[in-house]
Amino acid sequence: MMINKILDDQEGATIDRLLGLIDKSPTAFHAADQLMKICLQAGFTPLTGKESLKPGDCCFLTVEDSAFFAIKIGENPLSSGFRMVGTHLDAPALKIKPNSLIQQEGVWLLNTELYGSPILTTWFDRPLSIAGRVLIDSGNPLSPEARLIDFRRPLLVIPNVAIHLNPTVNDEQKIKPQQMMLPIIALADGGTAASHDLLTLLIASELSVEPERLLDADLYLYECTPGTRLGLNNEFIQTGRLDNLGLAYAAVTALTESHTQTGINLVACFDHEEVGSRTSQGAIGMTLRDLLERIVINLGGSRETFLDRLSHSFLISADQAHAAHPNFADRSDPTNRPRINQGPVIKFAANRAYTTDGVSAAVFRKLCQAADVPCQTYVNRSDVRGGSTIGPLFVEHLPVKAVDVGNPIWGMHAIRETGGVSDQIAMARVLRHFFELA
Repeated sequence: MMINKILDDQEGATIDRLLGLIDKSPTAFHAADQLMKICLQAGFTPLTGKESLKPGDCCFLTVEDSAFFAIKIGENPLSSGFRMVGTHLDAPALKIKPNSLIQQEGVWLLNTELYGSPILTTWFDRPLSIAGRVLIDSGNPLSPEARLIDFRRPLLVIPNVAIHLNPTVNDEQKIKPQQMMLPIIALADGGTAASHDLLTLLIASELSVEPERLLDADLYLYECTPGTRLGLNNEFIQTGRLDNLGLAYAAVTALTESHTQTGINLVACFDHEEVGSRTSQGAIGMTLRDLLERIVINLGGSRETFLDRLSHSFLISADQAHAAHPNFADRSDPTNRPRINQGPVIKFAANRAYTTDGVSAAVFRKLCQAADVPCQTYVNRSDVRGGSTIGPLFVEHLPVKAVDVGNPIWGMHAIRETGGVSDQIAMARVLRHFFELA
């Protein structure tokens, strides 16, 4: 069943808000901040751990500035399990190293390293900017002040070498990150730009802070061209970081707009999925398990109540999926070939790289039917090793029934990815139905 159609005004506004959120979220730090603003506007309040929770409460928690959890408590919250959607906020990128300035051939370059597995060819000849988190001296050595920074203007470029000097550039060539992925930021003209404090001075000026107060920073490059809709009928979304901000946005808005019936509903947006999740704000950490147990105890339950409710819980691990590619048709499985704008995708893997089994797939299929949304299936070719996501890591510490799903996209891990407008609307509809189950 095709779901591609002309969007009504409300659906079109939803896609525009998604593109706006992505444009304002060049890093996981910024994404967590944008999701917090959505929740604040919906009446959610920060979770401090000191309040007494009750049915009807809506709250959120940010962890290490880059992971975000939103919770909605329904009636009889301890009578059923947790309904959870898990996503992640980080994306493959180039991270700026400490002591990053390199002078070469009359220009200043920034020394970078790879975060995750970006498609490196897509980073050449693009207008790049810088964003991230800056740590400032607060007077307390154990608690520096953290501020977000986003220059939101073209500052750098990683230029290709001319085809005349590299005639085999269109053949398969190995990209050497330490040599080839160093962006140019300025001419080395002997003035201010000649100082090895160039980046420090740039940051200090942007934040209106004395340079000597800057302690450290987590800075990333990103392509600063806004996302857009494209296609003859505007049926595609084309933007950076669609994996996985598209599904993080769908999950949080589904929760904030839902009419919660019973139990405890939660969206968990983790960081560091692209590099293994082995941090306190990653899916392997104990942050979410501890948070859920604290909520149960705060509501009058016990540890035994918490453990018992896990067996009645369900997780939708929502991360983007691979669409069958018209120019690389042989890269997809012969019989499981998701197509853009034909609905959300259930992801299977015999090696358990995805959590899906027959039971959890059946649950998600039924959710799609109830929401009047089609669904598709994805399995890797048997001779290709695929990726994974937070689902299997999540259930290591939280033994709950889980399914891995996503929306089909092209160019996953490219600097700009392409997905379907109707798929985005459909996934949000399914997730909202999930949260509104009685």
